[in-house]
Amino acid sequence: MKITADATLTSKGQITIPKEIRETLSIDAGTTMEFVLDEDGNLTVRPKTPSMDRLRAVQEQLSKHDVDLEAMRAESKRAWHSHRDETESA
Repeated sequence: MKITADATLTSKGQITIPKEIRETLSIDAGTTMEFVLDEDGNLTVRPKTPSMDRLRAVQEQLSKHDVDLEAMRAESKRAWHSHRDETESA
């Protein structure tokens, strides 16, 4: 479902998210929003998902495939420690 709505930027750099979009996204006052500007100049605004929720979603997607999560964790740790050692010695 595509929803198009207009909003005007205030002198303070604020925009009110139109009611129909707020209701569709179930966002309320205090919701943290994420602004993503891509290389082509397209702007995406979306409710920010907490990091742990994003990680759980990735884990859920990976669990549907033949992926060894423990091996991935071990490789990630090795890569991080290797990177950290390189930056500390520079």
